[in-house]
Amino acid sequence: MNREQLLELPPVPRARVCVCGARVGWSHLEYLGAGRSLPVYVCSGCGLGYRGDGAAAASPSPPRSRKPLPEGGSPDNPVLDPEIARRILGSQGGG
Repeated sequence: MNREQLLELPPVPRARVCVCGARVGWSHLEYLGAGRSLPVYVCSGCGLGYRGDGAAAASPSPPRSRKPLPEGGSPDNPVLDPEIARRILGSQGGG
């Protein structure tokens, strides 16, 4: 479904009961663009889709801070033993 089709869905009934009499339950959150999303509900009986309340804007996440690399470049890999690292490099033709 595209954005226009999603916005044309009927609003979810207050009692969460479809016109066919079956329960309407939450299905998923559909991204509309520009940080906005729309909850989508679906009837468990006939499969009719409904849109939730408004197109809520997603709360912006704070920017991630990056720690600077230590002086001298990237740190050594502390997971590998130096002997194993040498063997791996040797098997790949790098040393």
